[in-house]
Amino acid sequence: MVAAFDLILSYPARHVSAKLQQAGDFARNLRRQALAQTSLLMKRLLLAVCFSATVSCLTGTPSTAVAADWPYWVGPRFTGVSPETGLPEKWDAKGGEGSNLLWKTAISSRSTPVLLDGRLYLITNSFPEEIAKTGEKVVCLDANTGDAVWEYDFNVYLSDVPIERVGWSSVVADPESGNVYAQGVCGYFCCLNGKTGKLVWDHSLSEEFGFLTTYGGRTNYPVVHEGNVIISAVATGWGDQARPNHRFLAMDKSNGQPVWYEGTRPLPEDTTYSAPVIGVIDGELQMVCGGGDGAIHSFQPRTGKKLWSYYMSAHGINTTPLIYGNRVYCGHSEENLDSTTMGSIVCLDATLRGDISKTGAIWKKPEYAVGRSSPIMIEGRIYFVDDRSKMYCLNAETGEAIGDSIPLGTMQRANILYADGKMYVNEVNGRGYVMKPTENGAEIITKYRFPRGEECYGSPIAANGKIYIPTTGHMYCIGLPDHPGEAATLPPLPQEAHIALDEKPAQLELVPVESLLKPGTRQAFHARLYNAKGQYLRNAHADELKFEVEGPGTVGTDGRYTIPASQTKHEGVLVSAKFKDVEGQARLRVIPDLNWSFDFNDGQIPQTWVGCAYRHVPLDWDLLSKLRAEDPQTGDLYIYMMTEFANFGPKRDFDDSTPQQRWKNFLTFLNLAEGTDKPKTIDDCKAKFDKGLQKLVDEGVLGSFTWSTWDRKTGNGDEVVAEPKLSVQKGPRKIDGNGVMCKITTIPKGTRSQGWMGPTDLHDYTVQADVLSFSRQNKLPDAGLIGQRYTFDLMGASQQVQLRTWTPQLNRFSSSVPFQWKPETWFTMKIKTSNEGDKVVVRGKIWPKAETEPEEWTVLAEDIEPNSKGSPGLFGNTKDGEFFYDNLTVTRNASE
Repeated sequence: MVAAFDLILSYPARHVSAKLQQAGDFARNLRRQALAQTSLLMKRLLLAVCFSATVSCLTGTPSTAVAADWPYWVGPRFTGVSPETGLPEKWDAKGGEGSNLLWKTAISSRSTPVLLDGRLYLITNSFPEEIAKTGEKVVCLDANTGDAVWEYDFNVYLSDVPIERVGWSSVVADPESGNVYAQGVCGYFCCLNGKTGKLVWDHSLSEEFGFLTTYGGRTNYPVVHEGNVIISAVATGWGDQARPNHRFLAMDKSNGQPVWYEGTRPLPEDTTYSAPVIGVIDGELQMVCGGGDGAIHSFQPRTGKKLWSYYMSAHGINTTPLIYGNRVYCGHSEENLDSTTMGSIVCLDATLRGDISKTGAIWKKPEYAVGRSSPIMIEGRIYFVDDRSKMYCLNAETGEAIGDSIPLGTMQRANILYADGKMYVNEVNGRGYVMKPTENGAEIITKYRFPRGEECYGSPIAANGKIYIPTTGHMYCIGLPDHPGEAATLPPLPQEAHIALDEKPAQLELVPVESLLKPGTRQAFHARLYNAKGQYLRNAHADELKFEVEGPGTVGTDGRYTIPASQTKHEGVLVSAKFKDVEGQARLRVIPDLNWSFDFNDGQIPQTWVGCAYRHVPLDWDLLSKLRAEDPQTGDLYIYMMTEFANFGPKRDFDDSTPQQRWKNFLTFLNLAEGTDKPKTIDDCKAKFDKGLQKLVDEGVLGSFTWSTWDRKTGNGDEVVAEPKLSVQKGPRKIDGNGVMCKITTIPKGTRSQGWMGPTDLHDYTVQADVLSFSRQNKLPDAGLIGQRYTFDLMGASQQVQLRTWTPQLNRFSSSVPFQWKPETWFTMKIKTSNEGDKVVVRGKIWPKAETEPEEWTVLAEDIEPNSKGSPGLFGNTKDGEFFYDNLTVTRNASE
């Protein structure tokens, strides 16, 4: 038995290791045999021996770096607290004798640095002085000198984030492998060798998973746990995951293979940048994070199983939670769900499960705007700085205020760092403080200022006797000269319940959970078994599993999925694996090699397209044209009803009895929500809509429609007013002729969007489509195609066509020419991308479909910092009206 445990301990605690699995299985078999032959006392003794020897491998206790390192933006234990000692209580950014400034380097960043093995890592913008090359980069500095060790730069593409907000996220470093992981503002995610900066693997999260990148720049923080690196964002995916959802994606940290993928609540209000924190609560490992849906969520970090949710805000949560004991502390600064007040901080009982919105709060204190900087715990007191840069102190048990608030400035973004008995606090506008926590709150020890114009968004960190502070002008390193760096001993972490207490498989994780395959290829699956608490048990063998496949292809007896080479359609596949009564699933996109052609005559948007369903719907163009010719409003009713059926189901009710206000949205689309034309009674509604609705019934679009009322309270006692309600049922008619794909206007936060059709390694191809727009209130939409991470945009409002790669940074790469786009007219547009030496040449062409294609390209541009590959895709902005795609093709460029 000793030999078995020696074997286990000689390998890293990663359940993907085959040798660890073999050793673990062997050890468990020995343990079972021994348990069967011993008394209860001997069983307990044997369990104690086994688990004391294997606790780090078999229980998966959260791993931490040595005290001297700071591998995650809120520290090695996710608390913002450092064990470092001997740190200065004053310093001067100007430097000089007695300043305690050890070094500074001119790096501008919003990013909180991390530190591992004497190296400092952060994200910033690349080539700031060469605007045609500017992008984003990961920088590695020598932590002792500030000298650059290496840089890894990458392009920002297909993003609305302005250059001022590049470098929003933070790198996470992995103490086990030495690798670092970085998520860029455009969704580019990479694993780099921490010593050399060489790329290990990467993903384009927007193109592959539909991760959104928005003007606000909010970018989430990756976190490493055991064998996985976990990232998140609001995503609009493919298939049944097309609707926006704040999703968490775990990838194998060694190769980037997707392991699990779990969402929160559909249709979140915001993108956010709350960072996950991990800890053991009541014997169970939890990962806790704020969501874009206004809730705090807890998941099992190994499986993605959701444990609980606490909904507290009408908008997204940006603050990073704090786990302490069995409690979670977190705040926000937006509207509260249970009152008309703004902002609150809450203490939650994290041992509960499910929706704990009504039961989980141990205490909650409203009207604290804790929206950006995260709370920390010091000796039973919660300290935080609100958005207006006022520091508060609360009793952690009761939430009662301790002492008075302390004004520090005007705006707060950075977290508090607590180290060596002191708090280091920097507000946005360049003011800094060293503070001492007291039983009555806190007191300021020293104040300092950064040079004029420097702002503080990233948080200070401490490691090896030094403090590192990022600003938009410099990275500062402060410390006591010649101090070697000493750290206090960290107390032991709470332990998970021993696996031997529950070895029954309760969860099956089928890996990879997401794949993209070409016809004629295979995909091997691994079925990992976990108990109810999310602890890894073992891998199930293929002969222990029952596989089912929805879609083309088969799974063989070896557990490998095979798609025939004869497959020509773009199709989604769902693979299910069952071990006894436990089931897991994985999804695959089957996409053939170029060339592709789509005419939408089957009434379908390809299921495999990322970010397209939900924001686009298939329509019968001949029927729509006929309806509009007879009565434009009936044509609009057809568009609206088909959108509702496609996105929400075959039966729809339109009234304002819920916060969704479906009746108001319906009237707004028809331009009847205001003014004298607004229908207010059932008779008004029948007069306005019955003719058109009956026409849709006659055409088979609707099966039926009925009118009724609901009672709206007036606010005057029990007085109510009857308001209209429309109920419709989808009819039997299908699109079986001249189909088109409509970019709709009815998704308020999806009118401006992008979508992708296939692999990210494609290059040197041409995307072509016919497009037609409607005009609403004399305004036109924007319609576009994407090729190799470049957008060709037909811009209705400005009457021009434009090539670009990074929307807010047109001086990075773009070219525009005037073009008159007329509504109700079909045009053909195409974009061609060509890798030519060390540059990419991008060409765009557009012409009326009824005319012969011109020889000359409408617009052409060369990119000297090229995107050498990327998925074909679509771009559109339908704020001012719908547009339609037809006859879409993607073809390899002909040899020239």
